[in-house]
Amino acid sequence: MKKLFRLLPFLFLSAALFSSCSDDDDNELYPSELTKGAYVLNYGGYEQNTSSITKYNYEEDELTAFYYQQQNGGERIGSAPQYIYEYEDRLYLMNNNPDRVVVTDPLFVAQDTITTEIVKPRFCVASGNYLYISCWGGDIWTDSSMSYLVKYNVVTKTVEKKISLAGGPEGLAIANGKLYAALGYAKKIAVMNLATEAISYITTDAVSSYFVKDKSDNLYVSLVSSWSDPSTETGLGYINTKTDAMTLYQLDNVSTSYASIMSFSKDYTKLYVVAAGYDANWNLVGGVQVFNTTSKTYEAEPLVTGVTGLNGVSVNPVDGKTYVFVDKGSTVNGDMMIYTTEGELEATKTVGSSPAMAIFLD
Repeated sequence: MKKLFRLLPFLFLSAALFSSCSDDDDNELYPSELTKGAYVLNYGGYEQNTSSITKYNYEEDELTAFYYQQQNGGERIGSAPQYIYEYEDRLYLMNNNPDRVVVTDPLFVAQDTITTEIVKPRFCVASGNYLYISCWGGDIWTDSSMSYLVKYNVVTKTVEKKISLAGGPEGLAIANGKLYAALGYAKKIAVMNLATEAISYITTDAVSSYFVKDKSDNLYVSLVSSWSDPSTETGLGYINTKTDAMTLYQLDNVSTSYASIMSFSKDYTKLYVVAAGYDANWNLVGGVQVFNTTSKTYEAEPLVTGVTGLNGVSVNPVDGKTYVFVDKGSTVNGDMMIYTTEGELEATKTVGSSPAMAIFLD
């Protein structure tokens, strides 16, 4: 890893020298041998300065702890990062302490920060020149009307608009020319027409948290029971994005954790869902259920069961292996359990504190 860090000035110098005579600058700047891998977002603890990125080179079976710090001269992310998103050779990290969006290149070298109108950012998604960021705006649990979306121009690097959206938007998705926003403090899903920015709603019987999109441009949304708005009508909602009709496939104890509680298998025939609840001692215990997207039924055998601290799930799009994240506390290292495509536990890796998701770069 130290060798990679020393290479960076050379890489940037090379790009400057040859930018006028080559159309392959991006390949020179970010060659696959430097960027390819799984990058684990470790949430850490709020105001505890224990957040980090762990890089896992799955081809060489090599782990690099505190990768972001190593790429940025020891500077830390901050605390409580919520989500990482990749778009057009930039990574966007939603950070809650301080409130900002950190923008990096594929080597996780910081390039910029977005701070205008950014208060408690949760998630983001992009379309064309625009990045849409969901923000709580403050203590949403005391006033659900304070939340909003930020429309950020990735070309001019400016916030163009703040779009009021009550209800605490969490996960976002774009499909069929519309932006969908899961609301954690209202029993409805917001649907915004990207052309007109008119907002309509899909009524639900539980609050929602995150989306995944299938190959037909339709959506699955997690419907959860929260401490502030309990419900028994939880599970997966399937949204036909042409009609916005939703079907509920009920499942108890769908996780209320961050960002990566659902992930498709490589071939999209299965959807892995974290279903975990708190025991009497406030330990998060549960498993990863498997939803068959063809039969629209849950398989009898879960991928994982009875795991304390179950926090998230991500699937490697290259080899199809499933990564399950286990939180052991905000000040101690967590685990990343790797399962084969046949559902067998292949390895358990030590990562940072409170791991929540992985992003895969090539």
